[in-house]
Amino acid sequence: MSNYENILFDFDGTVCDTSEGVFKGFDYVVDYYKLNIDKSIYKKMMGPPLRESFVNCLHLPESEIKNAIAKHREYYNAGGMYELEIYDGVVDLIKNLKRAGKKVYIATSKPEHYTVKILEKIGLKDLFDFVGGSDISESNRVEKIDVLKYVMKENNLTSENSIMIGDRFYDVRGAHSVGLKCIGILWGFGDLQEMQECGADYIKATPKDVEEFLLK
Repeated sequence: MSNYENILFDFDGTVCDTSEGVFKGFDYVVDYYKLNIDKSIYKKMMGPPLRESFVNCLHLPESEIKNAIAKHREYYNAGGMYELEIYDGVVDLIKNLKRAGKKVYIATSKPEHYTVKILEKIGLKDLFDFVGGSDISESNRVEKIDVLKYVMKENNLTSENSIMIGDRFYDVRGAHSVGLKCIGILWGFGDLQEMQECGADYIKATPKDVEEFLLK
């Protein structure tokens, strides 16, 4: 069995495929501003904070970011947050990690408020020892590094026996910034090239592959 006792999971693209609700929320913003964009860019917008996506991908001016986030949440709060699917094999992975005595955490750039509500709705909240996300205002705890510092501090975790699991380079970059190794997974929104280029310490294709690595 590996020496990693604390397993930190990203949420979007790692635990759940949340693209349906998030993409429809993007549509809501795009329609509101009457933007002419290639919606294939939405996939790149999964992972970073909304502010970053709206500036870099939708090219909205800074003066409109607060309103754009409010518009996205208007759709999300109306039920869009629950338009998702749990990835096959992830629940078994988490349960088997718990049975082996591992501590399991969520560390996501999604606002913690939404993440907790979603996990409660889909019946997974009690599987996690702690759920950490960005603050609802996305003003202080926003970037993955900030969330990871928060989760580690709140739970007295050390980098020696903890590891991050995520699907985007933001997860790898954030993990490395706080001294954690990161498992880059291929069932989410990233791909093999992204994981290789960002320097993921390990790359695993399926939840079963992750389980075998962590419990071998």
